[in-house]
Amino acid sequence: MAGLMLGMLLGSSSLQAHPHHWIDVFAEWQFDTKGLISGVKLRWLFDDYYSVLLVDDAVTTGEELQAILNKILSNTAKHHYFLQIEHEGGEASLGTHEQATIGVQNHRIEIEFLLPITVPLDPRHSDIVYQIAEPTYYFEMLHAEESPVIVLKDAPPSCRYRLEPPKPDAALVAYAASLGVNESGGDGLGIQFAETVTIRCE
Repeated sequence: MAGLMLGMLLGSSSLQAHPHHWIDVFAEWQFDTKGLISGVKLRWLFDDYYSVLLVDDAVTTGEELQAILNKILSNTAKHHYFLQIEHEGGEASLGTHEQATIGVQNHRIEIEFLLPITVPLDPRHSDIVYQIAEPTYYFEMLHAEESPVIVLKDAPPSCRYRLEPPKPDAALVAYAASLGVNESGGDGLGIQFAETVTIRCE
């Protein structure tokens, strides 16, 4: 059962549906000495039930949690780590994850990793807009409610961010809710339920 429920994060394609699991997201946007954004450190905190599935799967297969982490990052890398960053009318290019760790916080699995931004972004020249979403909406990914959840590390004093909640229409919500555990709404469903965050520096 544990292996069956791991879904996209561990590479299974048979389970894609409306949210059956939840991930609390934390984001630390890192500024360099020139005021440019050079990377983002993401922290994902999985719901209790999925955390149990991950641990059980590790025990069943004889793998260490580090191996589970490697699988998660390998598979999410194919989807740009579920992160979309828009700047100056285009999508920012991300490097390969670094400094990846996995642990347990209050019985919940937590992973953290740094994503370098290939060409640093200037938020003074144009707003930076990002969304985080698992494409099929099997996982709902929202910024955590606790503070601080979004950090602008070493940012100039004029930098701010604005978080807008998702606004799917009633028909889309009903469609997502109608999907069974073995049904998929396609890779474009999750982004419809994503928060939108804008980073701006005056």
